[in-house]
Amino acid sequence: MALARFLDHCKATYTQSARIFLTDNVSSDVLRPVLVRLETLERSIRWARGRILHLNDADELLPLVSEFIQLVKTALSTEEGTFGYQAPLVQASDFGRSSYHVTKEQLRFLLSYGFTASQMAEVLEVSVSTVKRRLRRFHLSESMRYAHLSEAELDEVVRQLVGENEQIGSNAVRARMATMGVRVQRRRVRESLIRVNPAGAAHRALSHRLHRRTYNVAGPNSLWHIDGNHKLIRWRIVIHGGICGFSRLVVFLQASDNNRAGTVFDQFVQATARYGVPSRVRCDHGGENNTVCLFMNIYHGSERGSAIRGRSVHNQRIERLWGDLWRGMTNVYHQLFSFLESDGVIDCTNERHMWALHHVYIPRINRDLEVFREQWNNHGLRTAGYHTPYQMFVRGCLQRQTSSLTAMAEIFGHRPAQEVAIPAVDWHEVVTVPANQFSPTQAQMQQLQDVDILAGPVGSLAIDALQTVINILQQ
Repeated sequence: MALARFLDHCKATYTQSARIFLTDNVSSDVLRPVLVRLETLERSIRWARGRILHLNDADELLPLVSEFIQLVKTALSTEEGTFGYQAPLVQASDFGRSSYHVTKEQLRFLLSYGFTASQMAEVLEVSVSTVKRRLRRFHLSESMRYAHLSEAELDEVVRQLVGENEQIGSNAVRARMATMGVRVQRRRVRESLIRVNPAGAAHRALSHRLHRRTYNVAGPNSLWHIDGNHKLIRWRIVIHGGICGFSRLVVFLQASDNNRAGTVFDQFVQATARYGVPSRVRCDHGGENNTVCLFMNIYHGSERGSAIRGRSVHNQRIERLWGDLWRGMTNVYHQLFSFLESDGVIDCTNERHMWALHHVYIPRINRDLEVFREQWNNHGLRTAGYHTPYQMFVRGCLQRQTSSLTAMAEIFGHRPAQEVAIPAVDWHEVVTVPANQFSPTQAQMQQLQDVDILAGPVGSLAIDALQTVINILQQ
């Protein structure tokens, strides 16, 4: 029985590793776990040799596994040593010493995304001392000094950033402060959060986080996850978002008063203009994703899995994003709208009230979503050595610059022209958000121009502005 289980385990490990290894465009990030599993398998066979496994059987298995390990190691060395960017060597003069050509623009670009000297050296494939010499030559500094804020000043900044939301933690606050150009030690931010809201700090400490399975994808833009968030659907507001599966970079995040395919596609196109066209997208079967899927199947071809559709619960990157978005922002609006409804300020069945709610809060939600997106893209990821999504995206692109990945060909502009078959379309779009039937008069629109709907800091409630708009629409 033990021998049968052991052989089944060996077969499963070898078969799964072979399937991954033979996949097209497999990256080093995917190959490294395969190598670990094969080396563990080799050690297990050596241990079992003569114990539960016959000597002859073990001697037949070990060469196969060893040969496979060498193939993976060769592929890894090729992947990591060939495709990445390396600063070119240039000759200073006829008799001068060669030096690496590292430009001021390159260093400034990497500094803008928070790369340290050692990280820049790794990306440019030069020594740390070379990077530091260039930084001194160009009068650039890698260190962004910590802000000199008193406890009272820091508490005031934290209070403004957190607002009424008790679920924002220290990492989120530090990331938001970083987008403002303010750098503060994590310890000081944690202490400030406890002083500002001790009950919220205790609640976060006791909260349970879901542990998700290990996730691998070939590189930046290899797979985008897109989905719609319906936490505010009761008030006819849907948030659509997209995230890069490799770097966790949020590529778009926007609230709308509808759930139409055209709305999602517009946001998707804007994201591709900024970050490039992904090799594949993953989404659910909702009709709002039809146009994006059609575009991907036409642009890259429908026979390669350009649009992967399945249940939302399996779309783990975007589901994790929605959880953090709820804790970081949308819970505030959900509680606010519920309060306004219970207090009689708005009525979900009243078209005027819904028009007023959208007029005041959708721009505010989108402003807060942009703040959240920048905060997310600048926060350090514990499972990625505290690199930020921006850093992972930039670093991943440079390390795979000349690889055969479709996504890299898109970013670096060497995608060959090709003809693809137009896929058959048999989709029925279902719009689950009813359109608003109210239309304000021209005179009302003139009055509404005097209402500052974006007044107040991020997370502020704007109830007075809502009541003003409702009063104007009822005239």
